[in-house]
Amino acid sequence: MAEGLDYAGSGVDIDLEGNAVGALVGALSRSVRKPGSPGAPVDLPGGFGGLVEFGDNYLALATDGVGSKLSIATKLNQWAGVGIDCMAMNVNDLLCVGAEPIAFVDYIAVPKPDPAVHAALGASLAEACRRARVTLAGGETASLPGIVTELDLSGTALGWLAKGSEITGANLKEGDVLIGMPSSGVHSNGYSLVRNVVSHCGASW
Repeated sequence: MAEGLDYAGSGVDIDLEGNAVGALVGALSRSVRKPGSPGAPVDLPGGFGGLVEFGDNYLALATDGVGSKLSIATKLNQWAGVGIDCMAMNVNDLLCVGAEPIAFVDYIAVPKPDPAVHAALGASLAEACRRARVTLAGGETASLPGIVTELDLSGTALGWLAKGSEITGANLKEGDVLIGMPSSGVHSNGYSLVRNVVSHCGASW
């Protein structure tokens, strides 16, 4: 503990992850949709959600998972918040590009199905849909023994926005007000480091 704990030492190398994502994106081919046609990509540098053409509007898509907080949920058998976390990670990425979230699909992978756990996840996702005002339009569950060792939950959110209403930062100017909101604690990121800290200090979950 003398040297302290950091994210990389907890198993998450941000620089390596960035390089890997860059390699992935660099290997992707260009869209088969013609520019301006429904489904064609819309360039939005720095945007967290991806935009595609859809008539007079854009559709926005974002996908994300809960992450290693699920390891804590598994230890405590507490699932009430994980669906809400999954929803928040996705719809927040739509909101920050100016899109209104309208629908969501989930993906649950487990080493072995457990009806009680799945019911708790369903209740959590239902509450998440109520809070975000979105429709749960579908999903997928997979039993993957030998590949998945703990429950994993991820999802994809769909949103829409009128053309011209996208948030790009292009209109920022000197004198604009930047509002910062203090965090009330650890929320949806950094749990690999949190778990490492708890492991080193011997605290009980």
